[in-house]
Amino acid sequence: MLIKALCDYADKRETNPKEKSIPDGWCEQNVHFKISLSSDGKIVSIDDIRESEMTKTKSGKEHTKLVPIKILLPERTQKSCIDSNIIEHRPLYIFGLDFEKGLFTPDVKSDKARKSHAAFVKHELAFFADLDSEICHAYRNFVEKWNPESETEHPELLKLGKEYKNSYFRFALTGSRGFLEEDEQFIEKYNRLLTEKKNVPVSEDTPLVACGILGEKLPVARIHDKIKFPGGNSTGCVLVGMKESAFESYGKTQSYNSNISEQAMKKYTSMLNKLLADPGHRVIMDDMVVILFFAMKADDANECDMLWSFLSDSSSNPTETEQFMQSMFHKAKRGTVGDTNIQIDENVLFYVAGLTSNASRICQKFIYRDKFGKIIDNLVQHQRDLQIDEEQNQQIRFSWINKELISPKSTKDKVPPPLMTSILISALNGTDYPNALLETVVRRVKTDSDQENNHFIKLNRTRVGIIKACLNRKQRRLGKKEEITMSLNPENKDPAYLCGRLFAVYEKIQQDSSGGNLNRTIKDSYFASACARPSSIMTKLSQLAQNHLRKLGDNTKIYYHKLIAEIVDSLEGAFPQTLDLDSQGKFIVGYYQQNKILYTSHKSDKSEN
Repeated sequence: MLIKALCDYADKRETNPKEKSIPDGWCEQNVHFKISLSSDGKIVSIDDIRESEMTKTKSGKEHTKLVPIKILLPERTQKSCIDSNIIEHRPLYIFGLDFEKGLFTPDVKSDKARKSHAAFVKHELAFFADLDSEICHAYRNFVEKWNPESETEHPELLKLGKEYKNSYFRFALTGSRGFLEEDEQFIEKYNRLLTEKKNVPVSEDTPLVACGILGEKLPVARIHDKIKFPGGNSTGCVLVGMKESAFESYGKTQSYNSNISEQAMKKYTSMLNKLLADPGHRVIMDDMVVILFFAMKADDANECDMLWSFLSDSSSNPTETEQFMQSMFHKAKRGTVGDTNIQIDENVLFYVAGLTSNASRICQKFIYRDKFGKIIDNLVQHQRDLQIDEEQNQQIRFSWINKELISPKSTKDKVPPPLMTSILISALNGTDYPNALLETVVRRVKTDSDQENNHFIKLNRTRVGIIKACLNRKQRRLGKKEEITMSLNPENKDPAYLCGRLFAVYEKIQQDSSGGNLNRTIKDSYFASACARPSSIMTKLSQLAQNHLRKLGDNTKIYYHKLIAEIVDSLEGAFPQTLDLDSQGKFIVGYYQQNKILYTSHKSDKSEN
């Protein structure tokens, strides 16, 4: 589905007048530095041509970083072995030098630098032999005269230092504004070469397939082009590929096992590379899971920016889109998307795919498609389910959920990628959250401890919101009324919910009787036990509460007696023996909501301490 969708999307994008089309046989390539050559082929300077880009850190601070520019170069080689391009951009091929321990040297154990440079020299001299423009002549002189062994201390290379290894280069003639790849003689010869290749008749030995993507009988792709995947292999990854014989069948080798034509392969790999390189079409989540998204239309910027705002920690369009998100968050309480100032097509087909890399391969974790309006409705409902306070005016980000599923004291723990993937799919589909989500949050609440400088580790708005969302979605699926409201619900007679409320009252009585000077409260000592086995703990806490009440003033004592009586009467005099996972969640929500009320000022009820 993903490959077909990428090809269809590529066709849609071609109809967009704003879309920058890349001619066949060419590709976009990042470059960092410009090599200026004299007419006799000597390096005059190596200049930084990166552009400044303003970005935000996770803490929200803005800083400027340098990013490479994109240029069009002849199509790059996809081979993993030594293979030179027409007009090289890679430093190992151009200079024949490695940068090791602060020194430039051609002497490494693999001898790859020498072999790469030798391949570069042979390849470029053959292609540029009959080109005599000024810049082609200078380039040919450079290729002929550059000797890696004698250039290990070239001043322009020394200025690059450690940036050398991870940078790419383009060539220019000093004093000229043009670049080698823009030279008319070069372009004419290269286009002639491309035409000759196209006109070469298909060999009788070339396998033909009924392409499963384009629906035509075409030459099959033997090897699929590499994908530049964030966090993947530096040389690129493949989405389709049979590298080992164990994955081959019917006597067909490599990608001849798939029915994807060369034409479809070029189309989907080119588009996938574009989308992965565009921050407006992808979000990177924990453990390098990349969420890729696009709408099946020529210009999907508004739809993608809107989805970005739901999935990421910040917006790529912070003014207009953040205003929209604020509006969406308030509308979430009413359960509708409503009208917006941003022009979107709610009926357009929208795709969301989860991808991750495994060495040199890309693994598709999931793919989801639906009308864009339906996806946004589901994400709005997701936010509505997570809301636990009426005054809450921010959406709960997926990164916040991720943070609450691991111990705050651990620097190594990570949420299993399948769990975060399942949470995202549930949000997009509007279906039940995975059982592991509720289980993990309840366990974190029971095992984590607050700290003196942070009293919201054990229990906070996000954790309670997650529990509420899990419980209410289950009820909704069963066609029942949602049990958990956004604020304290005195009409909720569920025993687990009532036990949680009662525990909060007992804790507040202890706090009031001690003046708040406690090293350890009943929450620190008994919360986990009371949450799992109320009958074995709540009776003991009731006796302790009576002792604490004696230290309080009459009005405060009356207030607490009435509150305890109201809750205990609803329990009908019996505490549950044990609580299952769902009931433990209700206990936690009851505790949180009652606790919030208790710490809100009740001066009219408690005028005396």
